[in-house]
Amino acid sequence: MTKLSMLIYHRDYHHFLENLRDQGVVHVHTKKKSFEDETLKAKLVESKRTKAMIALLSKRPTSTHSVASDKAGSDLLNFLEDTFKNIENQQQKIVSLQKEDAVYHPWGGFPETTLKEIQSNNWDVRFFTTPARKYNPQWEQDYNAFVINELTGVTYFTTILPKGKEVAVDAEKYQFPQLSKTDIEKEIQQIQDDIVQEQQMLNDVAKNAIQGLEKYLQQIKEAADFFKVSDAADKLADEKLLLLEGWVPTNLEAKIVSWLDGQSVYYEATKPEIDKDDPPIKLKNNAFAQLFEFLGEMYSIPTYWELDLTPFFAPFYVMFFGLCLGDAGYGLFMVLAVLALLLSKKLPKMKSVLWFGFFIGLGTTIMGTISGTFFGIPLLNVDIPFVNSLKGFMFKDGGWFSAFNFSLMIGVVQIMFGMFLKVINLTKLHGFGAAVSTIGWIVLLLGGGISYYLTGIGTTFYIVMGIGALLVFILNSPIRKFYDPLVNIGSGLWDAYNMATGLLGDVLSYIRLFALGLSGSILGLVFNDLAMKMSGDIPVVSQLIMILILLFGHTINFAISGLGAFVHPMRLTFVEFYKNAGFKGGGRKYEPFQKIEK
Repeated sequence: MTKLSMLIYHRDYHHFLENLRDQGVVHVHTKKKSFEDETLKAKLVESKRTKAMIALLSKRPTSTHSVASDKAGSDLLNFLEDTFKNIENQQQKIVSLQKEDAVYHPWGGFPETTLKEIQSNNWDVRFFTTPARKYNPQWEQDYNAFVINELTGVTYFTTILPKGKEVAVDAEKYQFPQLSKTDIEKEIQQIQDDIVQEQQMLNDVAKNAIQGLEKYLQQIKEAADFFKVSDAADKLADEKLLLLEGWVPTNLEAKIVSWLDGQSVYYEATKPEIDKDDPPIKLKNNAFAQLFEFLGEMYSIPTYWELDLTPFFAPFYVMFFGLCLGDAGYGLFMVLAVLALLLSKKLPKMKSVLWFGFFIGLGTTIMGTISGTFFGIPLLNVDIPFVNSLKGFMFKDGGWFSAFNFSLMIGVVQIMFGMFLKVINLTKLHGFGAAVSTIGWIVLLLGGGISYYLTGIGTTFYIVMGIGALLVFILNSPIRKFYDPLVNIGSGLWDAYNMATGLLGDVLSYIRLFALGLSGSILGLVFNDLAMKMSGDIPVVSQLIMILILLFGHTINFAISGLGAFVHPMRLTFVEFYKNAGFKGGGRKYEPFQKIEK
């Protein structure tokens, strides 16, 4: 990256930024205080509303009659929000009306016309409720009472008497809604018809509205980006001059410098300085490692000055995923499914994800074969010539080449590999002297282990261990201006304590590779056993039941084991590997100031 320092006259600033955005290559670090500005907050809220509306419209059924809306931008967003809100209010009104309608239900079919005729002939019809135990049959003689219904211990009855005659009964007078039952039902139907029309209107405009909202979302983001960049400059000379700092990839430096020469600005293009500048990060990896960049970004991207560990953890991740899923059948299924999708070319936007799935599927096929499991079937128990030729490469219980031992060994390999990368990283950041202590630990651990294996405890072993101890405890900080052996020894002892307590735990963490693979294999074997024993002996039916059990069981096992196989290798990468590789992270991704293209 090349650092650009640009000095602009305040009246030209807005126009300059518009031209700078057209170039689309300069990254500008925005300031945190920009996000506290009310204008930017409003744009972020507007963006969130727009995204939510796009999501709502995307869920609607496709209409055969697409209609273009006469509104755009915020007017379109407000119109759609008002429509959804109106539908919600109407639905709530229906619920309220249905509650009122429920008041009439205990009285059965409510004969409104008949009641009106009775009342028009100088008769009063009154409605009462009372606990069933309090109902007095004498009321039928005294007040011409009729029992209409009895529900949950409550008696519903009416009295029909000439107008003006009082009714003295120990009961509560029943209160009906202001609207009649017929009016309520008509209003509910009318509201439902209105909702259907509005829903259909939304279905008709959804396709074009989504396109309009996506365009509006693009405008909001461009406006927000413009504001953040415009607020990133430092004001100088009584705010007459604005100092804007940006970053451009070095391979594009000539292009942007040529453009700046034609602008009314003063600028400087300089190389970034370590421990002073914070350049953005633009990762450069081969096609294979690029597939795994999203995993690293889940944790953090590296700073400008340290190694990008993506190409180094990617092969390990493939292997770890395969060990955790641990079934060659599942891996082969993943490979074939991904290849079918790639050949169909139906998901062009997911091409990188599909290739990621292909490689972890390939890793699962290989490691599943070494684990000796194919859709829950132990391959060591299968007598097939091709499988027999592979048994020499499979894990065997009781021998040194077991899944448990392999998990620990591969853990040691990755941790030691991480320490080698730490040496490179420290040398790159602070010079070779900063890496002496780590080199000493490599000599102690790796050199000591190899010499012990080859010669046992002897002269060679003591020489190697002595060199390692010298590097760890005496020469571990030669970069200081004043050398102090006591400080070095103290630092070495503290480092030794951390290594003794942390390294063993790091290696033991890799046992999860063995445990997850074993659990998935056992669960697959259990489902196979269930399918054989529970299918019965009825021709055709038994086979169907067996297939259903196998499909259900292996689908569940694949989903559960696949989730664990995705997560736990990431945990080993981000904790054990990153720690021993000395990864710090915290870099900012290169995001050039540019117009957004759909």
